Amino acid sequence: MVSVLQVYTALKDLANKEQKGFITPQVFNSFAALAQMNIYNEIFSELVDAKRISRQNFDPGRDKSVRKQKEEDLAFFYRREIYSGLSGLMFKPLDLSKIISIVTESSSIAGSTASRTNAEIVYDAEKIEYILGSNLSTPTDDFPIALVGPTQIELFPTSLSSATLAYYAKPTSFNNDGDIDPNPPYYSFDVFNYTGEDVETFNSPTSRDFMLPPHYLTEVVMEMAKLIGVRLRDQQVSVFALQEEKSE
Repeated sequence: MVSVLQVYTALKDLANKEQKGFITPQVFNSFAALAQMNIYNEIFSELVDAKRISRQNFDPGRDKSVRKQKEEDLAFFYRREIYSGLSGLMFKPLDLSKIISIVTESSSIAGSTASRTNAEIVYDAEKIEYILGSNLSTPTDDFPIALVGPTQIELFPTSLSSATLAYYAKPTSFNNDGDIDPNPPYYSFDVFNYTGEDVETFNSPTSRDFMLPPHYLTEVVMEMAKLIGVRLRDQQVSVFALQEEKSE
C-alpha cells in the first residue's frame, strides 16, 4: 500500500509550512480520496493507451510491457462476489466500481452437472423490455441476460440458481489489520497532542494507507500537491507538481 505517513510528510516538506502555509490533517484528508480516485481512473486511461502501443508493436514486451504493468495494477482491485438462491436478483457490492463479467450457473435437471454461462450485460431498461418481449431473444439458461440498475442487478431467466460477479472495486483504504473502510480519515493524529499549529503526533493504529500499489507513492504525492496547491493558493506547489508529472 502507499503509506499515508510518507505522502503526508512529503507534502509538508513540499509546501514548506514556515513560508507557504500549513497542511493540516483536516485539509489532507479532504483531498485524499479525490486524489486516489483520480489516479485510479488514470490507470484505466493508461491501459487504453498501452493497448494502442501494443497494437503498433512499440510495447517492449515481457516483464517490461506497459500493458502488462497496467493490467497488474488493475488486478489489485479485482474482486469476485458469489450469489446463491438468486430468484433473479443480485445486490451490487458497496465497493463496486466497474463490472468485468457476470457468470451464471444453472442446474434445472435433477442430478445434472451445473452449466456456467457468461451473461450478456445490459444497462438500458428500454432494451431489456424489447428482449423480454421477443420470441427470438427471450433469455434462457444457455443465453442469460443481466440488467444493471443503480443498486441491483436483475437476472433473466429468474430460474438461474447462482451467479458470480467479477468486478473492479473502488479504491478505499487499508489499516494495519488489512480492514477496508470506504469513508476513512486517511491521516489520523493524536488529538491530545495537537493544537492546530504545533507539530502533530502521527497515530498509526487509527490511520489508513491508500489502496494503491506502493510504486504509486510519487503519483499520490504529486496529485495531492496539485489539489492542495490550489487550496493554499500556492501556485508554485501546483506548478511543481504538474512539471514533475509531465517529466515522468
